[in-house]
Amino acid sequence: MDSSTQKSTIPKRMPSSLLERNLKTTNLLVRIGLQTSGDMISDIFKGKTADFNKSLLSKKNIFSTVETLKQLRGAAMKFGQLVSIDSQIIFTPEISKIVGQLRSSGYSMPPNQIKKILDKNWGKGWLKNFESFQVHPFAAASIGQVHRAKLKNGPELAVKIQFPNIRETIKNDMRTLRFLLNTSSFLPKSFNADYYFEICEEMLLAESEYTVEAENIKKYSDFLKNYENLKVPTVVSEYSTDQILSMSYQEGSEFSFENSLSKLDRNRLVEVLIQLLLDEIFVFQFVQTDPNLANFLLKSEGVEIVLLDFGSCTNVSSETKNLYADLLDVGLTLDRQKIKNFLFQKGFLPDEMDMATNNLINQLIDTAIDELARNDNFDFANSKIFELIELEQLKEFQKIIPQTLLSADFVFIQRKILGFLLFFRSIEAKVPILKILKKYSSIIQNK
Repeated sequence: MDSSTQKSTIPKRMPSSLLERNLKTTNLLVRIGLQTSGDMISDIFKGKTADFNKSLLSKKNIFSTVETLKQLRGAAMKFGQLVSIDSQIIFTPEISKIVGQLRSSGYSMPPNQIKKILDKNWGKGWLKNFESFQVHPFAAASIGQVHRAKLKNGPELAVKIQFPNIRETIKNDMRTLRFLLNTSSFLPKSFNADYYFEICEEMLLAESEYTVEAENIKKYSDFLKNYENLKVPTVVSEYSTDQILSMSYQEGSEFSFENSLSKLDRNRLVEVLIQLLLDEIFVFQFVQTDPNLANFLLKSEGVEIVLLDFGSCTNVSSETKNLYADLLDVGLTLDRQKIKNFLFQKGFLPDEMDMATNNLINQLIDTAIDELARNDNFDFANSKIFELIELEQLKEFQKIIPQTLLSADFVFIQRKILGFLLFFRSIEAKVPILKILKKYSSIIQNK
């Protein structure tokens, strides 16, 4: 097996039993407790006032937490990916640093652990069918890692290998992660952690079904037959099992401002993604719901997007589709009172709100209406909407959103929309949103 790699990772055996994984988190809590106590005692002897929060969030504690959670991967990595979308408006810089580092793991399974999994799934003579197989992964997944390989007289593959026994440990890992983060007081009290934990567990369980993901890819491939700018990998069924997913290898780079795209290309890319999301909701009624931008690759030869990772998908119910159609219609009126009446009617807003909350809602709606109507292109980088949902305002806004009353597919779609909005802001996109939505609304009405 070839050992070249595109991304630097450190081979480290993946803890596969519940006992191993629990021991790691127990040791972490002990280290955090000792380090925090030691720092506070040191401050007292130096004549300083002991500060628990400052000692808790010391560089050593942050390093220990990140290292342990990265070794466990799975739940911690997915939690980091989910929460990182909101981290810039919810967390302190120290917590944002932890969350950001959890998005990817610096560790990978060592060759002997990989070979054991491949032997079990492909049989011990599998290597004779390959021209090359890189033992170091070129990409990380929350519950596995992806390797580049080349079949003899066959295509180049991206082989996603699931961590051993990961499905059996997901629920326990989520309980452990919840206990660890709550006990250590790393998360602010205002943060609705349970909401993220529940979504995280549901997504991980779905993503562990590689056979289902293979079917999702095939399904999505059929949807995209007539799309010039979008493509998905081809599943290689002969080398796919419930623990391994083999697909055609795709060249490309992850989305970022540093992709050196022109402003025009960035804006075209955003328009393609908006069109795709609308089609997912109203045409496919099937949405790839993971908002992690690593699930999209940008082809170097132009604005062509490769969609990856279909472990977390949801069917869109007719009720949710109709709800979005109604939201689109009322939103396009650009009438604050009509929009508020609709939100009250559908239960998105409570019948009674205090003055501060009511003013915040009015500000958000008025700002959106003004910015959409004022210019042909919506300027994501300079939109005042994002200023209105900074930390303090967001706390108030979260209190009135009835998350438990919303359907699961609606919640997942909203998270994808939020992820897109923050991405569009980060690359300073300017697109004619109102024009796009009006055109799409007329198409829906004529069907």
